[in-house]
Amino acid sequence: MLTRSTLHQKILCIVPALAAITILPLGIYRITQADWIIAALDICIFILMLTIGYNAYHNKRIELLKQLFCLLAIVGSFATIYLKGAIQIYWSYPVIAIIFYLLRVRIALIVCFLALTGYTILTYPLVSTLASISFLITQIVTAGCAFAFSFETSKQHQALTRMTKTDPLTQTYNRRAFQEILQTKLDNYHRHPEPTSMILLDIDFFKNINDQYGHQQGDEVLKQLCHVIKQRLRKNDYLFRVGGEEFVILPFHSNSAEANILAESIRAEVHAYCFITDHPITISCGVSEYTNKQENPKDWYARTDKALYKAKATRNKVCLADNADDQTNQSLACK
Repeated sequence: MLTRSTLHQKILCIVPALAAITILPLGIYRITQADWIIAALDICIFILMLTIGYNAYHNKRIELLKQLFCLLAIVGSFATIYLKGAIQIYWSYPVIAIIFYLLRVRIALIVCFLALTGYTILTYPLVSTLASISFLITQIVTAGCAFAFSFETSKQHQALTRMTKTDPLTQTYNRRAFQEILQTKLDNYHRHPEPTSMILLDIDFFKNINDQYGHQQGDEVLKQLCHVIKQRLRKNDYLFRVGGEEFVILPFHSNSAEANILAESIRAEVHAYCFITDHPITISCGVSEYTNKQENPKDWYARTDKALYKAKATRNKVCLADNADDQTNQSLACK
């Protein structure tokens, strides 16, 4: 299961397990020494670590688990320093690293600053001034290295995410992003039903453009088309390129009538726009609303594609798919 997990999920599975394995013998040893308070603390941390690792393994609320793990690590290190003295300050170094590995960079900086302040306050009365300053300097160096690593990793992750989810030609979302966002929208619909629609559009006779003017001109048409569409979209609407000249729009909180109006406005705008001199370009659109919770994403897309196929019969049309409640006999109506 971990082979398909995210990096943070793997950390939340492996690190708590290692910490639990390390802490348990200490807890047992302190029980044998009748050091009851610190032994109880070790056992509590051991149980909480196992709980975090278990929930992370089953992919339950990873963001919350990251925050809880960092909080547990900080509070646990504070408690051990307070109970056992300055010798426990060495626990602060892995804690600092974990903070930057698991939390967003800006939040990690704030949390790390508060943690370093706490460590300084706790250790200053217990050691000499020189030792306290040495601890603080080495902690800052550790935090600086962890910050640099986290910052660069975050930048590379964001760039990689954009590359894997963005169409390089049109700079719109690609099919992979479409599948992920579509599934998220349907999951949200199942929890809190709200108007959810899809617009599938296709450039009419696009092959003729490539044959007559070349693929470079065809690529330019695709980029201009996306520009025209984006002018009609709102901030929370999504545009995807899912095929050569095929695009999907997921409008925000729109029923079929509202999505149909949006599709019609885009169709009219494209028809009026001059992509190539003396060569009118049009699009056909299929529109459908998700109303049947039993319908999976593939079926919903297929139903919208049937509406597009109906529109392509006459071209430069918007066709609205009927409700999906009757899966055995879906008729299509052109609007």
